[in-house]
Amino acid sequence: METRSLADYENIQKFLELLDYHEMKAEKEQLQFIIDYVDTTEKHLDEVLNELKNVREELNTIHNKSIKDTALKAVNTITDKVNQAKQTIIKFKDHVKSTVDKALHECKTKGKETLTGAMISLNVKGFLQHMKNHFDDIVQTSDQLIDKLTKLGDEIHNVNHHFTNLGRLLLGKTEKQLEPRNHDAGIISKVQYHLFKRMDNMTEMSLLTDRFIKDIEKREQVYENKQKTSVKQSLSELKKDASSKDKKLKVKNKEHQLSH
Repeated sequence: METRSLADYENIQKFLELLDYHEMKAEKEQLQFIIDYVDTTEKHLDEVLNELKNVREELNTIHNKSIKDTALKAVNTITDKVNQAKQTIIKFKDHVKSTVDKALHECKTKGKETLTGAMISLNVKGFLQHMKNHFDDIVQTSDQLIDKLTKLGDEIHNVNHHFTNLGRLLLGKTEKQLEPRNHDAGIISKVQYHLFKRMDNMTEMSLLTDRFIKDIEKREQVYENKQKTSVKQSLSELKKDASSKDKKLKVKNKEHQLSH
């Protein structure tokens, strides 16, 4: 099923136009960024899920139950975690749509204030942090599963070597030395390869998301500093105004005293 892009949602386009009309450039850029991030990430996760589905189908053809069950469990575990990340994307898309719908309705009476409130309500930084947590979890779990599959592969290799030598002894042949396992061959290695790919993909997504979070934090800091500066300027102007009025009052009182 093809997922619908946020950019195709009519009310989001109207909302972007309103941000542009009210000259809310930073807010418009942030919303355009999150639309692109959501759509790109959702598409990427769908591609990952499709690859994992193909691996799972291939594993179902294996006759060795021990290898099959262990490998399937590893693939299913990662599939579940990727699905969790996708569900977070879907929920956020619904949140964006409902927030925009509400803002467009209230904007008729409350104006620009509604647009500002809607952008705060989206909580873009919180969403990005949630996605980063998903990516980091997938990376960590993949690493653990790869290690588990490596141990299983080594055990199977040792067992096969043992039975090979047992057969040679029964035939009166000499034992063969244990050769290093070929980590690039076999179904276990293939599953590990796909898990390594997931680790690389999700590490990249995590780093990218973290960069976006830091960018938002920098913008927040700049805005906060501007607000502090604005408040200081206002207080300074109030003090100057009060001082000026006080001086005028003193001069007026002095003139009044001299006239009498």
